[in-house]
Amino acid sequence: MSQIPSSNLVHPSAENVFIAGYGTLLLRESLGHTVSEKSADQKQFIPVIIHGYKRLFNLIPDHYPVENRIGHGPIEKAAANVEIAEDQSFNAIVFQAKATELESLDQRERYYKRVTAACVDFTSGTSLGECHFYMSEPDARWIENDLNKVLPLWRDIVYARVGAYRISEAFGQMYDASTWMADGQTRVVDYYKDYLQQLTNLEFDQ
Repeated sequence: MSQIPSSNLVHPSAENVFIAGYGTLLLRESLGHTVSEKSADQKQFIPVIIHGYKRLFNLIPDHYPVENRIGHGPIEKAAANVEIAEDQSFNAIVFQAKATELESLDQRERYYKRVTAACVDFTSGTSLGECHFYMSEPDARWIENDLNKVLPLWRDIVYARVGAYRISEAFGQMYDASTWMADGQTRVVDYYKDYLQQLTNLEFDQ
């Protein structure tokens, strides 16, 4: 696989910026809601791994609905986020975004800041340069790490898992192994072990 030119990644005004999607952006249809279905369908998705960060569902967007799919417990409203964790990694897909698309993506991900980090090829581990991804400030008012207060939004788990397993079985398995609930200690697949079949079905209970 060719080297991602890092000069395109550092400057938002560049013709193309490489974005790493690790949550709902793993699903091509979800990306299409932001950059247009046609543009999303034409993009190459490059599977990568980013080291030094942990993926977890601990961000509560104001505009998200409150759901209760699995019982009368904590509200189901959290979105995926990442936080610095030296001993952790997460997998993502990298795609090129044009300047106009970047503006739309930044608006979509308005609860996050756009940061850069090194990414490596998912299969070979070869360095691909730097990519941009979205990460919230850890002390932002919309961050909640108490598992007794918040669970993921069901739709966001489904979008991410469907997108991940479309890449490959191995990619999907790594998504499951590296995705955590709000507490950062409980894996999503362990918490939702009785719902895993539904969590790979875009049509379930819509």
